[in-house]
Amino acid sequence: MWFRALLDLIFPPTCEVCRQRSLEALCPDCFSQVKFMKPQLGVHCAAAYDGVLRTAIHRFKFQGRKKLADPLGIMLVKYLSHDPGLKMEEVDCLIPVPLHPRRLRQRGFNQAALLAAVVSRYYEVPVLPALARVRNTHPQFDLPRAERQTNVRGAFKITEPQAVYNKNVLLLDDIFTTGSTIAECSRALQIAGARRVEILTLSRAIE
Repeated sequence: MWFRALLDLIFPPTCEVCRQRSLEALCPDCFSQVKFMKPQLGVHCAAAYDGVLRTAIHRFKFQGRKKLADPLGIMLVKYLSHDPGLKMEEVDCLIPVPLHPRRLRQRGFNQAALLAAVVSRYYEVPVLPALARVRNTHPQFDLPRAERQTNVRGAFKITEPQAVYNKNVLLLDDIFTTGSTIAECSRALQIAGARRVEILTLSRAIE
């Protein structure tokens, strides 16, 4: 504990977005700039993918700033507490959208799994790695809208069918763009016999 205090004295903790001194990975000022979205039936997206949140997600995913998992996960918890359309007490398990093993090795972590872990901690709903990515698809954000559905077709499979059969599943990801990835994951879960699949993402791209 004293060593941690000494490190903080030598290298004061800063916000991962604005770089101002802060004990939190995402300072209150940056957090206040996030544009939360109103709950919508079907797909539940916490906030708009722009400004501070876009920067935070980019640094989280591509610069390895895993400390951002907690404040971004808490953002999801805050959203869920105001979303009447998604009842967490009815959810049996959380399933993060998986990365292909090659991309997971490159990145070192699955951002959706880290976010799911925070939600799991608050709501005491288990995280199940029951979904696998079996094709290393091209990143969706690089593709035209028309090609995204084809790109992910057949890219996912259920590794533990018995774990999702007749269960209410909450599928979780960081960004919702056209919905092609989420739709393909949902299809795999439904084929495996999931009773209901709800969608929760940290952000939604605004076009």
